[in-house]
Amino acid sequence: MSDTVVVGGGIIGLLTARYLAKAGREVTLIDKSELGSGATWASAGIISPHATSGSTDIAGEPGLILRNLSFPLWPKISQSIQEETGIDIEFTLQGVLLVSFNKKESENIRSKAKNNDWGNTNWLSSTEVLEKEPELSKEIDGALLVEGGNVEVRNLGPALEISCRKLGVEIRSGELVGEILSEKNSIKGVRTERNEIHSSSVIICAGTGTSKIQGINIDVPIIPQKGQIISIDGRKIHLNHIILTENDPYFVPRSNGKIILGATREWAGEDERLTVGGLSWLMNGGIEIIPNIKDSAIKETWTGFRPVTTDYLPLIGKGNIERLYFCSGNGPSGVGPAPASAQIIVSLLTGESTV
Repeated sequence: MSDTVVVGGGIIGLLTARYLAKAGREVTLIDKSELGSGATWASAGIISPHATSGSTDIAGEPGLILRNLSFPLWPKISQSIQEETGIDIEFTLQGVLLVSFNKKESENIRSKAKNNDWGNTNWLSSTEVLEKEPELSKEIDGALLVEGGNVEVRNLGPALEISCRKLGVEIRSGELVGEILSEKNSIKGVRTERNEIHSSSVIICAGTGTSKIQGINIDVPIIPQKGQIISIDGRKIHLNHIILTENDPYFVPRSNGKIILGATREWAGEDERLTVGGLSWLMNGGIEIIPNIKDSAIKETWTGFRPVTTDYLPLIGKGNIERLYFCSGNGPSGVGPAPASAQIIVSLLTGESTV
């Protein structure tokens, strides 16, 4: 019998299991597939306390708080994971340029930074922007330079899984949790497609799969937001910063010369198909921002599904059953707010402050 079962092996589930194991708890982590292979794997891995597209800002102040709490945690996470596993998650802080194409967008961005107290930011004129990023369109009106960077999510999932295993977490991948078990409104464990697993606590970090789990005793307001993403060969582009716009597309340069171009935001259920409309919107929008990508080779295309709540607020806290907890629904914010989200739920469970 484990102290705690964590359902869902994405970034939040992995970090939650890791924090619990470091606190001396016996943990079982269960995922229906390979750990880190869902929304985490599909993410662009952007990490910034402030800079977001308009589609991310819908989380409002709670989202901003989580990003601000999480941002200073990432350097330590990156270092400790590499020391524990030998895997470099390629955490970088190259900075983020939130660009605008007209005076109205510039005013919106500057107002947003001021009203939300974004702190250490710097507004750049179009000339200053092009000095930093010569490949950007000459039509850009300006940009806000803010703190931020990214991680290589394809390394992040495997690294966290190895870290969890070394800390004694029992990993059960490829196993679907179908039901939460309780008795007299108290948690007894979970039932998977293979057997029952008894535990004194259960934390649901299952993202878009949360609503499919029976016995949780609430209507879970999480729905999938589909994103189509493209990876291009960016070795001739030489981007120095992450490039964001108010409402996408965005560009994320990786250390191997690859550039992530993302992403659509579609309410299309969990339809994994790439579409002509989605990819053409990305490519046309991307060319408007960086014209020379028209000559770049496409390396990869994929879809992912962001767990978005119907009120856009993260689902973090206690359920209606004693010792049942939820930690999911960060939606378009991606992996950035994951550390603080996991620490908050661990604090609720253990009664010990970690944030």
